[in-house]
Amino acid sequence: MDIRALLESLETDQPKITKEQRQAFLESVRGFSKLGESVYGSINLRELCEKVKYMVETANQVTLSESDEWFDKMTVSRNMKEIANSYKVFEKTAQEMSVLRERLEAAYEDVGNGLSRYFDIDQ
Repeated sequence: MDIRALLESLETDQPKITKEQRQAFLESVRGFSKLGESVYGSINLRELCEKVKYMVETANQVTLSESDEWFDKMTVSRNMKEIANSYKVFEKTAQEMSVLRERLEAAYEDVGNGLSRYFDIDQ
């Protein structure tokens, strides 16, 4: 097969797109920047961790200071330890999410930069 035949076969293998499909595609690309609201998120994970940490630490102080009986104090202490362990998992997961969010943001920007070379994207 010569080069001309190969090029012709490549051209004919491409599926044709309708005007409606093209218009829908261009509209979706034009609104690409709106997707950034979801990617960048409005929640600050560090602030969230600090707030939850404050609640866990304060709950520990309040419940242990208000427990009168030895049995009650042991139960509360065990429960507070479980909460503290759950917070550690929460904090570690939030840190992992921060790293993944940064990676997601970078990939999103790369996609946007690539698309903007060929299509109009609303800012």
